[in-house]
Amino acid sequence: MRRGHASPGGPANQESVVPFIHVRYSTPVEKDLRQAIATFVTDTTARALRKKADVTAVALERVPPGDWFIAGKPLTEHRKATFFVEVRVTLGTNLKEEKATYLREVFQGMEALLGPVHPESYVHVHEATGDAYGYGGVSQEARSVRSTS
Repeated sequence: MRRGHASPGGPANQESVVPFIHVRYSTPVEKDLRQAIATFVTDTTARALRKKADVTAVALERVPPGDWFIAGKPLTEHRKATFFVEVRVTLGTNLKEEKATYLREVFQGMEALLGPVHPESYVHVHEATGDAYGYGGVSQEARSVRSTS
């Protein structure tokens, strides 16, 4: 199976997929956005990448604007919000088009939540091989084999 392409029968079933999402964000205005961001990234990941929301974990970190630098300047000088969203999924479970949709929708949604964002705000879809990634002490590869036997 080639990276970014589905298997001949289509992307792997949802049982072989478990996302972990790490969100770092910074805003010039201090307000508690944790629940809104966690709900947004979970829902968007479930819809755009076809992942199960009930096994999705999210970790959030709010970074003070004076501690986030873009082009060598602290965010306080840019006077915009920014973010870095990383999602970890099993390799080969999403099409390139799905990942492109996800990148676009997460950027737009985070901007809607945070306010105007600096263009150097990032979304990264990490794809891990099924034997190197899992939850509950079981790899995604083993979980997939178990569900098909």
